[in-house]
Amino acid sequence: MTIHGSYERHPDLGCEAIVFLDDETGACFQVQRDLVGGDSVARDGYSVSTGASAPIYNAVKQWRRVDDRFEFEMVPRAGRLFGGDVLSFEVAPVDTTLDELAVHLDRLLR
Repeated sequence: MTIHGSYERHPDLGCEAIVFLDDETGACFQVQRDLVGGDSVARDGYSVSTGASAPIYNAVKQWRRVDDRFEFEMVPRAGRLFGGDVLSFEVAPVDTTLDELAVHLDRLLR
């Protein structure tokens, strides 16, 4: 199982996201934030989703990176969506580095 992590910026949609995608199952964990100054009305905070689910705002209690592993402690509502209060997985970056993904995550989760 490989979890691919990527940073995406979509000015046309008014958002940016970190997307973690399981290449075997197609499962997705996405952290998204509205871009400031776009045509859409920016919401306060970030959201997480499966890519197909409704977003859950401010759903990560805390996160950390240990080498190539990313771990997220989730609020109960998000934990139910993702099958547990803690998500933990090793990441293979796509078109970026793990350090860059971590910097983007810090910024998006503020």
